[in-house]
Amino acid sequence: MMKLQSFLKILLLSSIAVGQVTLSKEEVRNIANKIDSLKTLDSLNNSMILEYQDKVKYDSLVVAELGHQIKTHEETIKLLGKKVTLVKPKWYDSKFLWGFMGALPAYYIGYFIAKL
Repeated sequence: MMKLQSFLKILLLSSIAVGQVTLSKEEVRNIANKIDSLKTLDSLNNSMILEYQDKVKYDSLVVAELGHQIKTHEETIKLLGKKVTLVKPKWYDSKFLWGFMGALPAYYIGYFIAKL
């Protein structure tokens, strides 16, 4: 309220001090053209603002979805870590052990056949 009163006081004093200004028709046309061009620019800026607001909404949805995917992947990584400990091969699943156990009889069979 105080700002409005002070604005009105300044406006009243400035109108008394400055007086009336007359403009030529050309100056009035120039001012009208500038006003029209500024209205056009303002409408373009408003449309750009609306486009960017839509993009921001879409981007926020994408960010939220990516955050959800990150959480899901982190949970998957934890579960795969547990799976590795559960599926870790035991000592009797060793390829070397079974290979040795398969090669040993083959060696002795060959050895006994050679002695005969």
